[in-house]
Amino acid sequence: MRHGRSALIMAAALAGPALADSEAGDGAPINLICTGRGEKMTGGYTTTLEWDRYDHKYRPKSGYETQMRGFESAVTLQIDGEDGRIRLPEKLIPPLNSGGDHQHWWQLSDVIVGQNEIRASYRLNGLNKPKLRIDRQTGEISIKGTGQDFSGICEKIDPGQRRF
Repeated sequence: MRHGRSALIMAAALAGPALADSEAGDGAPINLICTGRGEKMTGGYTTTLEWDRYDHKYRPKSGYETQMRGFESAVTLQIDGEDGRIRLPEKLIPPLNSGGDHQHWWQLSDVIVGQNEIRASYRLNGLNKPKLRIDRQTGEISIKGTGQDFSGICEKIDPGQRRF
């Protein structure tokens, strides 16, 4: 009897995570389109005029200047269990990047689909691996990476279904 009880406890322990995963979702693929605002680090060589207080006249000043610039856009996500991909707008893709396909899809890694949130990351290049978080209650998405941020609201889309 003792052996039977320990086997039952072991079976329950092994089934525990599976029950938690099934509570998080029905296992069906998740397709989202997320619209929002982002900021991206931009830079360029500029020439301006600066007041010279000693000579009392304007003098040209040149140099490389960086700044965060805002934009509005949308990202698309497809998640199926622990596998997924994200389609980025061109504004979120740095000039030096390590992949994606010709349609701007990037493979997600470290995908966690929980009951209340979805977390994942993707690699843009060797120095930039943005992390994304989606609140499953509110639909809010946030993407944070080096020199870029994006936040917005996601809506579920069903492939093959008409919107209206």
